[in-house]
Amino acid sequence: MTGRPTQLDGAGLRDAFCAGAARVLSQTALLNRINVFPVADGDTGTNLALTFSAIGQALEVTAASGIGEIAAVAADAALDAARGNSGAIVAEFLQGLADALGERAAADATTLAAAFENASRYARGALDSPLDGTILSAIAAVAASLVAASRERPDELASALEVAVEAGRQAVAATRDTLPALRRAGVEDAGARGFQLFFEGFVEGALGRATAAADSLGSTPAPAPADTTGGLVATGEIVAFRFCTECTLLAPSIDRRRLHDELSRLGTSLVLAGRRNKMRIHIHTNEPSGVFAAARRHGTVADEKADDMLRQSQTHTMRTVAVVTDSGADLPEEVCEQLGIHVVPLRIHFADRTFLDKITLTNEGFMREVAASDDHPRTSQPAPGDLRRVYEYLASHHPHVVAISLDAQVSGTWQAARTAARRSSAPERITVIDSRNASIGQGLIAAYAAECARAGLPLAELLEAVRRAVGATRSFAVVDDLSWAVRGGRLPAALGALTRILPIRPVLGMGNGAVRISGVMRRGADPVAMLLRQLTRQLAPGERYRFAVAHFDMAEAAARLGSALRERLADHAGVFVSELGAAASVHSGPRTIAAAVQAYRAPTASQ
Repeated sequence: MTGRPTQLDGAGLRDAFCAGAARVLSQTALLNRINVFPVADGDTGTNLALTFSAIGQALEVTAASGIGEIAAVAADAALDAARGNSGAIVAEFLQGLADALGERAAADATTLAAAFENASRYARGALDSPLDGTILSAIAAVAASLVAASRERPDELASALEVAVEAGRQAVAATRDTLPALRRAGVEDAGARGFQLFFEGFVEGALGRATAAADSLGSTPAPAPADTTGGLVATGEIVAFRFCTECTLLAPSIDRRRLHDELSRLGTSLVLAGRRNKMRIHIHTNEPSGVFAAARRHGTVADEKADDMLRQSQTHTMRTVAVVTDSGADLPEEVCEQLGIHVVPLRIHFADRTFLDKITLTNEGFMREVAASDDHPRTSQPAPGDLRRVYEYLASHHPHVVAISLDAQVSGTWQAARTAARRSSAPERITVIDSRNASIGQGLIAAYAAECARAGLPLAELLEAVRRAVGATRSFAVVDDLSWAVRGGRLPAALGALTRILPIRPVLGMGNGAVRISGVMRRGADPVAMLLRQLTRQLAPGERYRFAVAHFDMAEAAARLGSALRERLADHAGVFVSELGAAASVHSGPRTIAAAVQAYRAPTASQ
């Protein structure tokens, strides 16, 4: 569309959406950096980028032609892909736009203004407690300006859009002085700025001025340079509700008011976006499992996600390398917090129910589900979208991201991580390393990678050191019942049958990607003595070692093993003791104790 159009048709709206999305994607790092409200977790840019990139993908392949049809495609794509508070609000805004445009083939200034006004009402209505000084203010200002301009000159669509751009800019600038958190940080609201960027691109596309970037939006956000300005403009904010929790609810007819009343008691920043039969839920809560349970009372739940906002708000933005692992790494929570390790949850499946490891499923809950289910639980790697979102977020704050993955021979997590890295906006800045280990062995490797990052090792030296640690880490476990490993496909059935016949307990060993039987012990004997022997066999003169111990329902034995290691090896580099997560417990069963040893060299950057 060229010249001074008086109407916007489907092709023009498609160009407008794509140009707007491209503008947002190009500023991902900036939006992350100024994200201080409602939580300074630095991910608004990533959330909006993923939401808008999904819109671009959908519009590239759609056969829709009318303006109403195009708006409906964009709204549906946004609803499926919405991430974060701002993403959910954008999805509801687009739903309001689509509903107002209906089946129209084109829209003049008056019709488009009325559609934006309806979309603004939808966006505000989606929030439990709407606030001015946020993305809502930018949306409302644009809509009000379009309505006023279209009344004065109903035939001047281009003029109305151009005037609305300036109104939006003024509303975004005003957010600096509206909310205390923004005033203290001296920044505009990230969501408001994101919407304004979208609308500026939208107008350029609608008026035929978009650059080629909008015509080839692609499937991922445009690469954003790592933030070198010092990271989040405000950190250390109190995170009252830890998890940004989201899911999609499907049902023939959703009672929105009842759903709202149930969820609003569980947290804050509640957003309900979507239609009567399909809704995207967003809430900040300390009880993700409670949110998903409440949603299930209303229909089928899919796409569960729970991001740790506390960990994100503590992002060490001055480090060259960020370290991320999956929840299969059974490190104590305090170690992950101290070292700034980001953790993506694996998924645990019981028939048609899915849980997020260590977030919505504890070991106690795991055993309750086992007792109540006729099906053996299964594990699966994190959803590709979960991995990619974390990579995009971290890459916007750090020059490089190192992901330590569960062993490729026992899980598809490594392959999923590599795929997510390749599909990210900056694949050259993400390195996925196969830990060739599991549970606490993987955890020791992730901890070492984070220590190397904290020590400031250059990337090449860090990667070399971590790969050396992979080869220097061994894990052992004494399991009470091998049938769990057999049913999980980790060991052959014949081995499980043998342990049922003979009064023995096997000792499983793992390192460099191989799971093997490294010893046997008499059933009823003390596993602590056996694991001590296995660990000390790995020790070489002149080397320093670090250890980790984890258990499922064997707390006393784990504590004794940890104490024995500290007493016998005075020059150790640390002994971690933790619980096995549900992801490991699926394959080991209860009454399991595991230990890992790692030859340890304190990371020091070369001069």
